[in-house]
Amino acid sequence: MGQRGGNRGNDRKMRITGVLLLVLLSTVATEAAVAESRERVVVVEAETVALPCAVSSRDKVLLILWYKDSTAAVPIFSYDSRSEVPRSWISERVLGSRASAQFFPDSKIHYLQLEDVQKTDSGLYSCRVDYRRSPTQRAKINLTVIVPPGVPTVLQDDGTQVDHTLGPYNQGSLINITCQVVGGDPPPQLTWWQGEKLLDGDTESAGGGVYRNTLTVGPLTRDHLNNFYACQAFNTDLIAPLSKAVTLDVNLEPLTVELLGPDEALTSGVEYKVTCQSTGARPTAVLTWWLDGQQLFNHTSHTEEQGNVTVSTLRLVPSEDDGGKVLQCLAQSPSINHQPIQDTRTLQVYYVPLVDLTLDEGINIENIKEGDNVTLICSVTANPPVKHVYWYHRGSQLEGNASAGITMNNLKLKLRDIQRDQAGLYSCVASNIVGDGESDPLVLHVKYVPVCSSTLDQVLGAAKEDQVELVCRVDASPDRVTFRWYFRTPEQLVALDPKLSTAQDRSSVLNYRVVKDDDYGEVLCFAANDLGEQSVPCSFSVVPTREPDAPENCTLTNQTTDTLVVQCRPGYDGGLKQRFILEVFESVESAESVESYGDSEGDSRGVVTNVTVGEVPVFAVDDLQPGTSYFLVVYALNDQGASRRRHLHSFTLPTVPDHRTRLYPTHIFPITPILGVLIGVVGGLVVVAVVVVVVMKLRGESRRAKVLNQGPAGLKLPVPRPTTLQQHVKEAGGANSGPDLILCRPVESSYEDVEDIPHKLKHANIYQSLPYNTNLPPSNTNSECCGCCDC
Repeated sequence: MGQRGGNRGNDRKMRITGVLLLVLLSTVATEAAVAESRERVVVVEAETVALPCAVSSRDKVLLILWYKDSTAAVPIFSYDSRSEVPRSWISERVLGSRASAQFFPDSKIHYLQLEDVQKTDSGLYSCRVDYRRSPTQRAKINLTVIVPPGVPTVLQDDGTQVDHTLGPYNQGSLINITCQVVGGDPPPQLTWWQGEKLLDGDTESAGGGVYRNTLTVGPLTRDHLNNFYACQAFNTDLIAPLSKAVTLDVNLEPLTVELLGPDEALTSGVEYKVTCQSTGARPTAVLTWWLDGQQLFNHTSHTEEQGNVTVSTLRLVPSEDDGGKVLQCLAQSPSINHQPIQDTRTLQVYYVPLVDLTLDEGINIENIKEGDNVTLICSVTANPPVKHVYWYHRGSQLEGNASAGITMNNLKLKLRDIQRDQAGLYSCVASNIVGDGESDPLVLHVKYVPVCSSTLDQVLGAAKEDQVELVCRVDASPDRVTFRWYFRTPEQLVALDPKLSTAQDRSSVLNYRVVKDDDYGEVLCFAANDLGEQSVPCSFSVVPTREPDAPENCTLTNQTTDTLVVQCRPGYDGGLKQRFILEVFESVESAESVESYGDSEGDSRGVVTNVTVGEVPVFAVDDLQPGTSYFLVVYALNDQGASRRRHLHSFTLPTVPDHRTRLYPTHIFPITPILGVLIGVVGGLVVVAVVVVVVMKLRGESRRAKVLNQGPAGLKLPVPRPTTLQQHVKEAGGANSGPDLILCRPVESSYEDVEDIPHKLKHANIYQSLPYNTNLPPSNTNSECCGCCDC
């Protein structure tokens, strides 16, 4: 029992001891927990950080020690206040001069401050605080140093770095944009943003501290142009993300192309400016022009201020062949390989009619003869259609004339029974609203038998033993002709020796010699070609030579103060070449005095002046005295002698103009009774002589006509026509019949084309001359005398 009591006492002691031990252990454990408190501090590299160490306020601090890493035995920093003056120490090997202590008694916290924190500063820091009475306290701080990533860079597909603008990329492309950074601890995250929209957040490590994020964009459209894309890199919330933004540039195809201006008909040969406009291309579109697949280069282009509008202007000169062709304007991007867009316009070209003139089928242009029927066809191509068609022959417009065998039917010209005068150039003209188009001329050659070039019989004078040249000229087609010469006798046609004539081209020259009186008469020339011989021969009258007839119808056509102009008609030349003389006398007496000495040319006694002219008897006399009366004598002259004289009275105008008409005396010289009797006798003799000559000629012609109509076989001869000499005799009614002069009237024509007229008379006014003598015996009741007489 006693043993049991003793055991119980021992158990109680042991329980008490255990409880005390538990309390002690619990207290020690609690104190240890307070002494071993731990805190985490995060800082960005290169910044300043303050590591806290809590200090109890219940007791005085004697010593503060800082350690880095738990294994370190040597402190890196110490603060000792056990002496009267506190002292601090820093391990420059570890912290250098970057560390400092900060102690604020009121806050009861001690700080270890580190400047320019480096990645190597990361680690576990411990702080030990010794008190005067209180137990030592310990605190641990885990310092984490964040290393930011480098500045992001943007790379294109080919790996080149982009600063501001991506591309340009072509429309429709699929592109990859890479954001890349180097460094960063912890590893950074890279993200792509478009505005507030996150596009891609997948980050890949390329090794070596390189991180990337690749964004795929496309296919590219117009909406992608100038989009902003930003790449952000971050690995901590302590600082803002690093960012790089770029703009996307896109090459765009043209949206529209349009030919501007109205689609109107064009006129051939006129220059037009056609404009084409394209929009929407980037860069500006290239505009090209095409006409039915043929590229045109005569154009200029420019870009409007908006930058994506391109305008091209084509200078187009359409031709007739361009009608119906398609004009194209093509717009294409210079950077993108795409199908061009186009606008087209079908050209409508108006032009002057194109005209071609041909003969109808079956007609040989080389073998058209007189009497054939010929049809010409006018072929016309025109836009717009023609309204009128005109036909021209030798430049003169033709009119339809059925009776003359000329008919026009639509585009055909029909010539029925064509004659040689219808040969020559033909053309047709077609007209529309643009103008008149004329064909190239078509030359019609009409073949015909020879005909005389001149329809007049030729009269040649010849003396006996004289030889004259008879020139026979004919027109013929074909023009290779042969000639035969005949002399007409009262009984027959006598062929002349071919050796007497020579032929060249369409002419034959006969050397004809007059030996006896019977050799005077009519010589005939016949020409023949492949179509036959001419039906009417060319006629030549060989007559004896004599003095010429006096000039006829002499008229004073102009007079001024010092000039006179006289115009006559030549008479028969006597078969020889003649010339004409005008002599100016001061009075009738002077003229009679000269004529009384004979008819020799050049006798100038009493002559004021004289004028000699050639074939045309037009005389101009100048340097006369103003206001003076003159007596004019006109006659012709050949190798056989002079003709009768024609007399005129005239005067020059006074120098002082007189507005009233001045009548001069009509009787410059009186006609005495003796002179009147002489004139009557001479006139009667002349009339009798003329009658005798006419009767003899008529009898001779009657006999000659009978012989001619009975010409040689094979010859078709015409009824003989009066020769020029016969016509002259018949028309004159005798050597002295017919007026010498006619009344001078104002003449509307000028003397521009007459030779031997003084220049100052070319435009002189023409005044009316009054007759001086009205008592002359009338030789023709239908004629008027202009101050004249026949001496």
